[in-house]
Formats: sequence, structure tokens, C-alpha cells
Amino acid sequence: MSTRSFLRFSLNGSLQEVSGSEASMMLADWLRTRLYLTGTKIVCAEGDCGACTVLRAFPGLGRARDLRFEPINACITMLAQIDGSHLVTVDALSQDKVLAPVQEAMVQAKGSQCGYCTPGFVMALCGLFESCSTKPDEQTVKNHLTGNLCRCTGYTPIVAAAMSLDPKALPPLAERFVTRALAKALKESLAQPIAITTDQGKIFAPVKIADVSTLLKKYPKAMILASGTDLGVQINKGKRALGDVISLHLIPELYESGQKGAVYQFGAKVNLEEVRRRCDKGIPEFSSLLNVFASPQIKHSATLVGNIANASPIGDTLPFLLVVDGRVAVAKKEIPLTELFQGYRKMALKSGEWIRAVSFRAPQKTEVLRLYKAATRKDLDISTVSAAFLFDFKKSRKDNRPVIQSARVAFGGVAAIPLRIKRLEDWLKDKVLDASVVEAAHKILQEEIEPLSDLRGSAAYRRILVQGFFQQYCDEIMQSQELSHVHS
Repeated sequence: MSTRSFLRFSLNGSLQEVSGSEASMMLADWLRTRLYLTGTKIVCAEGDCGACTVLRAFPGLGRARDLRFEPINACITMLAQIDGSHLVTVDALSQDKVLAPVQEAMVQAKGSQCGYCTPGFVMALCGLFESCSTKPDEQTVKNHLTGNLCRCTGYTPIVAAAMSLDPKALPPLAERFVTRALAKALKESLAQPIAITTDQGKIFAPVKIADVSTLLKKYPKAMILASGTDLGVQINKGKRALGDVISLHLIPELYESGQKGAVYQFGAKVNLEEVRRRCDKGIPEFSSLLNVFASPQIKHSATLVGNIANASPIGDTLPFLLVVDGRVAVAKKEIPLTELFQGYRKMALKSGEWIRAVSFRAPQKTEVLRLYKAATRKDLDISTVSAAFLFDFKKSRKDNRPVIQSARVAFGGVAAIPLRIKRLEDWLKDKVLDASVVEAAHKILQEEIEPLSDLRGSAAYRRILVQGFFQQYCDEIMQSQELSHVHS
């Protein structure tokens, strides 16, 4: 199979090919400095403010779903990640000097003052109307704008602009920007592996799972690239150079997701928005966490496997995965998450090994799952402490109080790794959940954690959060009717 030394994608309905060192650029930089498409702004360069929002549609390597444009952050997206995609920027929305409906609505509602954030809001709203066939309510609009910041207009007129639009009057962007010729050209290139040499390192994109390990053996320091939402920030802020990269975007199997009984499985390229949708009914508590995990732009790029592989002690999804039998697929084996993290950002992976999928189970009917997160702000922020509790209950034959058959307790941000509190879990087994048990459990908790002080909070503050989350969970159980169906 021939290897190509260029990236190929569609931009505003035109085919683009990029090779050499430009392939290592961030999308927003390339748009502004190479094509002079300056409608896409760069402000934070961290994926926080949304001024750089563009829309991307990826054909999906055989995934059975309609082509739909979704918002992403161009400032932290490498061009290599855009290969095979259709892109639309704010510069192309108007036609014959006539504003697009979303742009006109922003004008009529006076949704712009300085205008610097406006292109990002316009693209985010276009992404919203790509995903809904009926008129969204006000809260839905606000949810879709959590990744866009405005410091002068205020959000009321921007939300009003969105509420004035009729989704049925907005044709899908694919009708205008995706042609058969473009789709054919991109489909052909998606079957070819990539090898590009840049001034910062080599960029590879294999088309087979086995080829990833082969490349890792030849380039052991290469970075596996699923979405790069963290990598993009580090590069932009000068924290690291790019180096050699192995992108996973051309491997069809890594986009697979599914559910077999109570077990969910997601490949390494399944983004968090897809995970959120799939878990919405079966594990609504996890879906709710993902609602505030990050902005729509981040969730359309970031992956669950990437959150695991980053191995951060404050990864938002990790406490949840630790209590629901999370397992990662590595080579021909599976590793429980309880055995994966070996130290600060260190995992139990041998040279040449990488995570290709993750699986976990839904809670049983007698189990109660709760997930908590404390951060400086509600949406789109790094955790100070995160927590997951999964208790299996039965009712006491004596007085119908809840008896803990088994307990799973996990925290992030209280040690060098995301932590299961095994000593507490063992101690809670067969205990009747009451105030005296909760008080005794607090003492064990404090003995088992080793929080540090940093910019997000002191060690003492983290200890208070840990105690507060456990107290909140127990109070909710003791005061709710959630266990009405549980038998003694």
C-alpha cells in the first residue's frame, strides 16, 4: 500500500493538500497566516474561550451516521487531525454579501460589541442548529455556548439571537459545502497511511492497528495522538515540542462503540460527546458529569481513552471508571484500571503498548452511583477534587435501614494517581449506613489520602472536599427513596 506525504481535507468546499512542516501547525494559525482567513480568532490558545471555533464533519471510515458538522477549537487542533475532514469557517458563511441566518440574527439581536468573540459564537450556534431538528429551548442554547466567552456584550442578546431562529429554515451545511467529488477524494485518501517529515518531527498515520505497535518500536518516544486537546495546549504555551507523532485517525476499528448487556465499550477515537449520548439512558449520572466535563468544542474532539492515557491524577472520568470495573484493551490483553496507574502519569504499559479501547459496566439495580466534582467554575474547568461512589445495598431485616453489601470509593486529586480507597471499602462491607458509620468512615478516609497543595487548592482544602463529598453521598442515600425497590 502506497504511503502519502500530505494531508488532504476540504475547506469551505475546496480541496486542500498540506505537506512538510505546515502539517505540524495548529489549524487556527494555518488559517490565519497561510490562507489569511482571519475570521477565526485566536485569544486564549487553550481551547477555553471559543473565539477560534470552526465546524468539522468527518466521514467516519464506514460509521453509519449522517454527515454532520460539529464545532471544534481550531487553536489546539493540529492540521494532522483534520486530515480527511470537511471544514467550514466563519469566512464562508455569507453568500453574495448576504449574511447567513445565524449572522443576521446576531445583528438584529445586537449580539456583538467589540466583535472579537462573535465569529466563535456564530460558529457554535451553527453547530447547534446542525444537531437539532426542532427549536431548542433556552437552556439547550446556553449549554451549547458553554465553550464561548464574551466579556462586553453579555449573553442575553446572544441567546435571544439563537432563540429567534427556526431550525427548519436552516439547511444542513453539507448541502452547500460537501460535493460528491470532494467526498470521493477524501474517501480515497483515508485508505492511505501517512508519513510526513516536519521541522518538529515526523507525523505518521497508519491504517491498521498492528502498524501502531510497529511504529512505536521504531520510534519509542513518539506521541500517540487521539485528539490532542491537552497536547495542543502544551505546544501553544511552549511547554513541549511536538516531536514524533502517531495519529490514530485512519484506523476504522478505533471509532467503534457499543453495548453488550450492561457492558459499554469505546474505541480510542470515540469522542466524549458520543460517549455522553450512548450513556445518557443507561448511566445518566456519568452522562451528566460529561455535560460539565468540557465545552461542546472539546467534547467533539477529546476521547475517553485519551483522558485515561493522559494518566492525570485529576482526570475527571477516572474515579468513575475505577468504580465500574473499567478495563483498557492493550495488545491482546485487558488491564483493570485499578492496576493501570503505577505512579504520577505512569501506567503499567510496556514499550510498544498503547490503549486501543476501554470498557466498563452500568450499575446494577441495587447499586447507587454518584459522581462529584469541585472546580473553580462549574463548566469547562480542571478538577480540584473529583469523587465516585458506588454502593450495593440491601435493607436491614430488623428496621429496613440500608445495609452496605459492597462499597466502591474513588477520588481524583488526592494522591499521585486516581485512587480507590480499598481499606474503607472493606471496612464498610455489611455495615448499616447511619451517622456513626459515616463519622468513623471519615477518619479512615483522611488516613488513606495524601493530597498536595497547588494553585487549585491547598491540601487542607482537598481534605475538606473529600469529607464533604462522602457526607453528601451518604446523606442523599439516607434521606432519599432511591432504595425503595431494594429487598432485605
